[in-house]
Parts: sequence; structure tokens; C-alpha cells
Amino acid sequence: MSDTASIACIDAGTTGCRTIIFSRQGNILSQAYQEYSSIFHSPTWIDHDPATWIQAAHQTLQQAVAQFPGNPGDIAAICVISQRATFIAVDHHGAPLEHAILWQDKRATSQADSIRRAVGPEVIYQKTGLRIDPYFSLPKLLWLQEHKPQLLKKTYKLLTVHDLLINYLTGAFITDWTQASRTMLFNLTRFEWDEELCEQFEIPEKILPQPVAPGTIVGALKKNLQTELNLRSDLPVVAVGGDQQAAAVGLGVVAPGLLCVNTGTGSFILAHAERPAFDEQQRVVCTASAIAGKWLLEASIFTSGSVYRWFRDNFAMFECKTARELQVDAYDLLNSEIARSTVGANGIMLMPHFAGSAAPYWNPNAVGVFFGLTLGHNRADVMRAILEGVCFEIEKNIRIIETLTQPITQVRVSGGAARFPLFNQMQADVYGKIVLRGISEQSSALGAMLVTAIAIGLYPDITTAAEAVIAFDAHNRKIPDERAHQIYTTMLTLHDELYAALSAGNIYAKAAALRELLQNHQKLA
Repeated sequence: MSDTASIACIDAGTTGCRTIIFSRQGNILSQAYQEYSSIFHSPTWIDHDPATWIQAAHQTLQQAVAQFPGNPGDIAAICVISQRATFIAVDHHGAPLEHAILWQDKRATSQADSIRRAVGPEVIYQKTGLRIDPYFSLPKLLWLQEHKPQLLKKTYKLLTVHDLLINYLTGAFITDWTQASRTMLFNLTRFEWDEELCEQFEIPEKILPQPVAPGTIVGALKKNLQTELNLRSDLPVVAVGGDQQAAAVGLGVVAPGLLCVNTGTGSFILAHAERPAFDEQQRVVCTASAIAGKWLLEASIFTSGSVYRWFRDNFAMFECKTARELQVDAYDLLNSEIARSTVGANGIMLMPHFAGSAAPYWNPNAVGVFFGLTLGHNRADVMRAILEGVCFEIEKNIRIIETLTQPITQVRVSGGAARFPLFNQMQADVYGKIVLRGISEQSSALGAMLVTAIAIGLYPDITTAAEAVIAFDAHNRKIPDERAHQIYTTMLTLHDELYAALSAGNIYAKAAALRELLQNHQKLA
């Protein structure tokens, strides 16, 4: 295929959709972005209008093609990735029947408890690689069974965001293994829907889309879209699937011993696995890789970068105002202040559980805790403690993953937080490992582009593609400082013991009961 061949990637995230057109060398030739908003019925009940995903995908693709510097005929494929575990009920035409229930939604807590009683966490984990948690799709489906049975009766297929966009582009009703592996209904070793689980929970397998391997060409772009966008008539559309699995590929995590950390609103930690690996304590999950026939060990942290943003928005109003006036990023001002603190934040530690804890604790009642504050501390110490607390939480999961695979020699980082060199040095010092930052800030889209490039014959395999395209920032290569690592190792032990003491004392549950009491008081006031 021509060296001028390009690939368009549609990346539908939680807060916005971006379409990027890459050259085969991984250079961004054009891109467009559009934000959208979810529907918050309460902090834990979150819906989304699926029309916004379709509209944003269409408009960003249209804009990216319009800005494309070459001949639109050089665009050789379109691929799709998206957020995971969100699902949409659609009719025979692929039209949404109702708003989607977002992955962040936690309304299905009682349904998750029902799953535990019905089959037990061990069965779910060994079959699907997932913990029983309302984060995933099955508890939300059971909530629909209970509260909206008529909707399910009218449903032709249940699609993820990725699947909805694939259907919009091609008319096909499919999902891919990476998306299916976040539903709690997909058998992770056989790469197919688990008949026993579907039967147990009365989910008709016919309403689930056909699962295909990531990197599958699922059809050609619809003729009306070909004409409107002036694209070639046989343009293939490739299913790549989950954004985080694609990000692992985009950071070159394609062989054992490699791990990536993507820190934005939350943090995702992913390590390559040649076979399914299961933690006896179910602290990390196993999921299908964007490399067909491979797996990833994955840990997620709900709130990491969002805690720093919370601090900025509530305690740095002056810096935000100054940043607007100077037309600079407020984080740059805060980051320069953090540098005035020292390793260990002068003894302050943060438990970054501002929306409950995911891996490794999986405690929905967990809350954020600043520990060790004294009158001698200043704002720089508090901000440094926030970033160090995020690193501690990540390191706990890296240690677990290493027991299930092999020692990690190198950590590759991306996401908004990775733009801050001092944060990357903190990561190296806490993990005791070399930290590399990917040059591309769009690691998910880049990974999807690589998977697609192989599908259409631009590269023979993922190793060749990754070596040819992925580059790292040589100036931001961080080597751990041994003295700092020893300090952090001591602090990490205390950090873990602090959580254990709060949990063993039932403090989190008592605090949750207090919050409910206060909320009821406010309603009556």
C-alpha cells in the first residue's frame, strides 16, 4: 500500500470525541475535537444521550477530513475506539431506544450484591477476569431488568459506545473482544459470550452483538457517508475497541515485562500478558488486549488527576485568575510551587479515594484522607502530597501485577499529568523503575492506528509497527533516585497500614452512614 496511506481514528471518550488522521508513520496530519456532557441525576446516577456520540463522531470526522492536507482518497481506513462498560439499547436500525447508562454510574449496587449471592465472586472472576462491581455492565443490565423490563423487550441489541459508532459507520452489529471483556458476560479464555452466565441472569444471547477480534475489518463506510465526506468507495472500517487497551499498544506495551500508566482524571495501569492471569484476592482484573489473542492485567484508580483539579478549583482561585490573565495554564503555576516542597511532602500523606476506591481495595465507601498535617506545613506540601499519594496507589497495583506476570523493568506514562516532569520523577522514585513518557499525547488513538495499520497491511505485525512508530521523550526519561525510593518505600508501608486501620475499624462504613444522615438532614432543612 502507498506510503501516503493515512488512517482516521475516532476516539469517543467520556467527556468528548476526537478524530485524528495519522500518517502511517504515526504523525498527526489533522484532528478535530468536540465536547459533550453527561446527564447527572445524582452523583451516582449518570446517563448520557447517545445522539451526542454519533453527532460528535460525525462532525469531528467531517472536520478532520476537511483539514486533511492531502487527498481524501489517501485515507486508507477508519478505526473506532471508545470508553468502556457504557451500553446502549438499540432497535433493528441501530437507533438508541433510551439514554445510555454511563460506566461511571453506580446505581446497580444492590444488583452487584445479587450477583455475589447467585454465583459468587470467584466464578465471575475466573470466567470474565472481572470483579463484581457496578462499574461493569452486568449489574446495570440487571437493574434494567428490574426497573425497565419493557425496554429490554424492545431491544434488538445492546451496544457499547464503540459498537454504536461502528453501526453508524457501517450498519454492522458487532462488538470487539476488548469491549466485551468489560461486561461481566464474556468468557475471557474462549473469547465468546459465556452461555452459563447469560442463562443464569436471563440475558438473551441474541441481544448481544457478535464479538470479533480487535483489528477486524467489519465493513465498508456507508455510501451516504462516503459521498458526503468525499472518501473512497471501499473504505474499510476497523473495530479496535477499548480506549485503555489501545493506549497500552500506543505506548508499546506489547511484550512481557512492560507496563504503562495513563493518568488523567483517573489512572489506568496495564501490563501485557501472554495468557490470562488471575489474582487470588481479585485486586486487579484481567482483560482482553487490543492485540488479538493476548491479555492485559489492569488496575484502575477512580480519582487521581481529578484530585489535583479539585485542589486547583477550590484552593487556587488566585492562580486560576492569574493564569487566565496571562493566558497560561494554572497547573504550570501550581507545579512551580510544588517544587519548593521536598521528597515525602514533609510527612503529609494522601489517600486519594475521593470517589471510592478501585484497585487494589475496591471499597465504594472509601474517602479521601490527608494524614500528618501540622501547623508547620504549607500549601506546596499539600499539593506534593496529592501527587505522591497518587503514585503510592499506583505502586501498590504495580507490585500486585508483578507477582502475576514478571518483574516490570520499565514504566511508560501518558496522560495530562505526565506533562509535569516532577510528577514523572516522583513516579520513578516511588516505583523504583525507569519512567518514559511517550511523545504522543494521544496514545489511545495512536495504538488504534497501529492495530488498524496491521489490519490493512501497512505493517506485518505489532512488534514491527510499534518499533517503527512509537517514540519516547528522551529529555523526560526519569531514573529513580535510590535515597528517595527508600523514603517512599517506608511511606508506602505506612500508607497501606493507614488504610488497613481505617477499614478494620469500620470507619469508612460509619462515615458513609454519617454522610447519609447529613444528606437527609439537608433535604429536610
